[in-house]
Amino acid sequence: MLALFLSRLHKDHWSDYQAGKDVLAPKYTFHSDVLKDWFGLSSKQLYPTLKPVAERLSGRKIGLVNDEAEMFDFLPLFGRVTYKSGALSIVPNAELMAAYLAQSAGHAQVNHKSFRALKSEHSKRLYAILSRFKSHNTKLHPQTISQLHGLFGLLDERGNLSKKSYANNKVFIERCIRKPISEMMLCPEISAELEFLIDEKSGCYGYRPILRGKKIIQLEFLFKWNSSDNKGEAAYRKRLESETVPDNPMLLLAKEAYRVVMSYPVKGELTSHQELALKTVLEGIVLLPDDMPIDSGFMVRLDLMGVKS
Repeated sequence: MLALFLSRLHKDHWSDYQAGKDVLAPKYTFHSDVLKDWFGLSSKQLYPTLKPVAERLSGRKIGLVNDEAEMFDFLPLFGRVTYKSGALSIVPNAELMAAYLAQSAGHAQVNHKSFRALKSEHSKRLYAILSRFKSHNTKLHPQTISQLHGLFGLLDERGNLSKKSYANNKVFIERCIRKPISEMMLCPEISAELEFLIDEKSGCYGYRPILRGKKIIQLEFLFKWNSSDNKGEAAYRKRLESETVPDNPMLLLAKEAYRVVMSYPVKGELTSHQELALKTVLEGIVLLPDDMPIDSGFMVRLDLMGVKS
């Protein structure tokens, strides 16, 4: 679900919000045809499958805790996740937008058909990490074990391992490195585009352990991407991008309010929500489209309705 959101995310969607023109963060809506294709589900399977996933995702947070300084800072990943009438809507936390945009840029390299074919969360994470280095002018340098703990999402708010078993390098490498590599190579979509190499010295498949004495302190991944035009993935991305980003909810209310005013006295009075939305337009916070001008005709009708401008 997070990958679906990142596939749609674009910095242009946030320009008005960051400039103060919109008071609400953009909402990303995915309709049933996209959801069925993305998750490989039927219409009847969407609600029962997405509900527990959305519930877990809504409860996810990132945070920093420093007990010595008596300081903490927690941020939820999303402001709201809604499913209604076959459509999934996600409102991200605006305070995390810089991090989301950075993540989205790297996620753009991920072949989502291959990504969705993987079952293990660790396999998906490793595939996403390696996907950032498809270009010949990029290189994934050796990573320390602690860096890998972070990349695989194994740390809590205090920077400690969420499961003590991962402190054992043998357990960590088996669960997060070896098994994911094996799963990727058993996946036809991935084995056609990605090749893992064998470290001649250690005999390890897909990575080279770097030791200090007898202790593994770093891992270097040994892999090679096979060139591919990836037409199917490109077409899928284009389809996602072609879906328009829904209007800001405040803008939708403002448009409704505009139509009520211009139809006065036929359509009656403004609701309190419509009046609030209209106020954001008059104050220059929300911008109406060019075909809805705030001209003298509009202002005369607004005055007749007794609405203070």
